[in-house]
Amino acid sequence: MGIRLILQPPWVRFVLCALIFAVVWGLFTSLQSTYEFEGAVLSAIVFGAALGGYFTFATQAVHRAALEAISGLDQAGSSRAIDAVLHGGAPHDPDVRAAATRLGRALLRNKSAGQLRRAEQWTWVAYVVVLVAFAAAATSFPNDRLYFLVLASLWAIAIPISMRRSRRLQRNVTLLAEGPY
Repeated sequence: MGIRLILQPPWVRFVLCALIFAVVWGLFTSLQSTYEFEGAVLSAIVFGAALGGYFTFATQAVHRAALEAISGLDQAGSSRAIDAVLHGGAPHDPDVRAAATRLGRALLRNKSAGQLRRAEQWTWVAYVVVLVAFAAAATSFPNDRLYFLVLASLWAIAIPISMRRSRRLQRNVTLLAEGPY
């Protein structure tokens, strides 16, 4: 999730996540060969609400840690800390720099470099397994081939982008933590 979204209150995160998941689920179910509009809308609402609730609950600890990391900063300081975590570059103000470091560590869930490396390896294993599963499903269900090919294509694009973003975040937090205060 984006840093600015994780800093929002839980109800905002729930509504936004539920809406996004419902729309995406509705679009994907419209690609299926057994598409029925009423069933697709109902399943999109239920799926969106369920995943929105799950992601809101699952990110609550990160939300609290991120809010605590930037507490005491004004709006401009918070923005500079967020920009430092996202785009790199160390703020000159030591309080903003310390807050940016704490914010980055909160977003990385206070994991060490080794833990992050192992998590990345498992993510790549899961990536390959899911791609193989999508390929098998596309060949096993010829009527829904487009559905599985679209899912596989999005999966093949989204995971490497997510991994690249995570590495950039790790690099920025490391650079923030190494510099003088």
